Amino acid sequence: ADSLRWARRTLALVDAGILSGTGLARAEDHLLELWLLSDQALLDELERRVLDVPVRKGPVRRMRLTETLCAWLESESNAVGTAERLDVHPQTVRYRMKQINDLYGDQLADPDARFSLEAVLRAGRLRDRATANARSAPESRHVARG
Repeated sequence: ADSLRWARRTLALVDAGILSGTGLARAEDHLLELWLLSDQALLDELERRVLDVPVRKGPVRRMRLTETLCAWLESESNAVGTAERLDVHPQTVRYRMKQINDLYGDQLADPDARFSLEAVLRAGRLRDRATANARSAPESRHVARG
């Protein structure tokens, strides 16, 4: 029963443009994505709790700060690696990270808090990909089944 549910969810994520739809999409190749997107209401609540501070700063600032924080976490706290991921100057990353440090304080040094931040940011990025694909997709995006 689990395998069938995961396969159906994988197909739905491919149809939504969240997972790449070229060739055979295997659920076992996307377990992390399935887990991160398994409960939309729970993800919304986690996002409110974990990313609460940037949300209150306005949409543009929130986007920049969360994008920077995500890249910084993925770059193992390295400003140069973060700058390369974002295609900005390392000093820009250092400036943004100072703002992020002011917002989050000791949470960035806590492994559990860092994990929560990264999980929520990754899930949000997947959800944003679906939103972007929905906006750019033609009206009739159907996959032939049969």
